[in-house]
Amino acid sequence: MRSGKQRVAVLGGGIGGLTAAWELQKTGNYDVTVYQLGWRLGGKCATGRDPANGYRLEEHGIHGFLGSYYNALEMLNEVFEELAALPDNPGFLTSLDDAFDLQNAVAMWDFNRAGWEHWSLELPINSYRYSQAGDLARFEHRLEAMLKFLGVLAAKMKESAEGGAHGDHATLLARLVQELEHHADVASHPKLAKWLIGLLETCWRPLAKLLSAGDLLEEHSDLRHLFVILDLGLATLSGLFQDRIPERGFDAIDDENFADWLSRHGAHPITLSSPLTLNTIALSYQFPQGDTSIAPQMSAASYLDWNLRQFAYLGAFGMLFAAGTGETVIAPLYWALRSRGVKFKFFHKVEALRLSPDKKSVAEIDLGIQAHVLADEYDPLIGPVKGLMCWPNRPNFEQLKEGQALADGSELPGGGYDLESYWTRWECPARKTLKSGEDFDQVVLAISIGALPYLCQELLEDTGNLPECADPGGRTRWQAMVDEVPTVQTQAMQLWFDSPLPDLGLPSLPGNNVWIAGTYVNPLGGQVDFSHLLKVEDWPADSAPQGLLYICGTMPDDGIPAFSEHHYPDTQRDRVRYQCIQYLGAATGPLLAKATVNAVQGAADPIGLDFSLLHATDPSAAPRGAGRFETQFWRANIDPTERYVTSPPGSARYRLRADATGYDNLTVAGDWIYTGLNVGSVEGTVMGGRLAANAICGSPKKRDIHGYDPFGLEP
Repeated sequence: MRSGKQRVAVLGGGIGGLTAAWELQKTGNYDVTVYQLGWRLGGKCATGRDPANGYRLEEHGIHGFLGSYYNALEMLNEVFEELAALPDNPGFLTSLDDAFDLQNAVAMWDFNRAGWEHWSLELPINSYRYSQAGDLARFEHRLEAMLKFLGVLAAKMKESAEGGAHGDHATLLARLVQELEHHADVASHPKLAKWLIGLLETCWRPLAKLLSAGDLLEEHSDLRHLFVILDLGLATLSGLFQDRIPERGFDAIDDENFADWLSRHGAHPITLSSPLTLNTIALSYQFPQGDTSIAPQMSAASYLDWNLRQFAYLGAFGMLFAAGTGETVIAPLYWALRSRGVKFKFFHKVEALRLSPDKKSVAEIDLGIQAHVLADEYDPLIGPVKGLMCWPNRPNFEQLKEGQALADGSELPGGGYDLESYWTRWECPARKTLKSGEDFDQVVLAISIGALPYLCQELLEDTGNLPECADPGGRTRWQAMVDEVPTVQTQAMQLWFDSPLPDLGLPSLPGNNVWIAGTYVNPLGGQVDFSHLLKVEDWPADSAPQGLLYICGTMPDDGIPAFSEHHYPDTQRDRVRYQCIQYLGAATGPLLAKATVNAVQGAADPIGLDFSLLHATDPSAAPRGAGRFETQFWRANIDPTERYVTSPPGSARYRLRADATGYDNLTVAGDWIYTGLNVGSVEGTVMGGRLAANAICGSPKKRDIHGYDPFGLEP
């Protein structure tokens, strides 16, 4: 019997869809069902456990939170409070304090005439709690936090330069410190803008000219690093006020590339090419077609918004998950939703959205049923493993009617057909069509934009649904978005070592911070020491690995081939294997100086990795040399739903707004829609899910979606 509640079909069980379901279910007015292909939730954040190798974590790439993930942290805090109140908890984290390891430093690699060198940026731990997310998201707080940070750095620069500074250096540095300390609490934009312009013209730019003359910055790394941070910060502030962003909004500079915008506002060439400036680019994969040999392109609006956020953080600048992404975020969210009555339909692959005859709403949703569940409900989790319920890296075949046939495939590394792949050879044994008014009243499309050309053909071709802004090409609203908001492939590897990473030469960071580094050698430019996750894996005590390193980056591509080319995933996985082996053979020396062939064996390659250091479950059977890489984990993120969404100049206007899809019963969720932030991230995805809920029920209100409208410009 119907409950009388509106039925909502959430298409896609990534973080955007799960967030929308969470917000809708909180109201108590909706009957929510999540439809998900394959056997697990999480989308690009999905995690698998490999029982054949110590229940090791296998992820899509590097994941964690920043302290400026206001919406994500607030929602996860609600989820943990919900789980803590449940009488039966089979194995889920129940507090943010247990879920995160706070990090207040990040490493960067610099390249100068002396070669590769690393340097770290340290930001203090603060006492802000998750209930204060709304306050920190305000523009005024971000600005105040940035000014205070620059004041501290200016004081450090003064100390660093005093030994070799002549009178002009010392005078200008002293004035810079004094001015920044005095104005850190100024909240009046006009006064602050006037002060800043004067400071730049009379103090910073003359000082920058003196400091960058000759070889001073090249010869003194600490001084150069401080210079870069201050120069980037002051150029950012200059652009912020000269372009009147507080009055016009971030979108006023969306058409401009980040580097052009920074240069226009006085950033020095040393700053523009520094790892600090490029760290945001590397973190968010802003390379056209994923090709790191092409200059990156990122909207100045998205770049500025993202960077300003990072100064106003809750607790710590960075937060690493205490377990895998699946155990820390996705499994708790799934269990909390399930306890609230949200239904989950695994093995339901969305194949098409079909419009009503008048093209005003979605009338039908075609689904491929990938497998039939033997019981009333599929139980997707395994465990507990080290006290935590986990997602497996393959379906729980024993729960499926077609389980044995699925297990007989060879598409997954451990065996089985890959039901998450659009190129799978597995044919759906059944199909189903959901009908408006019978199966759903509202639809949340939370499947990532890369899949829309294959699922939403009728919407892309609907010439009655034109963009809200004028489009010179006359494209439909949906087609313009698909064309102008591109996606890129990514690749990732995880390496388990028999020795702790510091013993292999991994540079250390201050305090209890672990190695988090960006802008090293592309295309795999990001690295994180995830050795702390070994405690939640389940290796034999006498043969457990001692170090765990994640490395990931983009991967160039020429588009998405036909899904009938079933060999494509294999060729791309082989491609990643070869690229990873080549990378480790060419770039290990500066990263792990004691892990090279020369360091281990002597009289040999001083740059390439000695692959015998990699952990193997059965060392006697493991291949020698580079073949040892076969014992590790790597993946090519090539499927339409797992490609990373980029933010090129001029793209924001084409992103669909959750409440303006052009169809009465359809909203959208994810980091690919217009979120205000418009950067691919868990935070952007949560904002997208909250905006989708707002479009359906008005809750949460847009003013409570932190950072959506930081200047209060929307009515």
